[in-house]
Amino acid sequence: MVGATDNLRWKWDTKLGMSGADAKSSVWVTLTDHGKGFVDSEDAHFFCSPDDPIRSLVMSNVLSLFEIAWAIKNEKLTIDRAREKFFGKIIGRSV
Repeated sequence: MVGATDNLRWKWDTKLGMSGADAKSSVWVTLTDHGKGFVDSEDAHFFCSPDDPIRSLVMSNVLSLFEIAWAIKNEKLTIDRAREKFFGKIIGRSV
């Protein structure tokens, strides 16, 4: 699972001393193999309402999140290595 929050929420949470992991994820994506041994579906999940001011930002970054998810899978990154490489990074400048 790869998720993202908006830059203002990230700044607020990290300024308060939080790690950023507590920030509300506005969107997250998953790659699923359903036991077949290969990815057969990509899923995107949204945690914002149609009238949320960040909705267009969230929707415009789904492809970038999938690229990160595929990079993690294809590079066979561990959770620790994936966090090191992608956590807190600006989407679009990560892959």
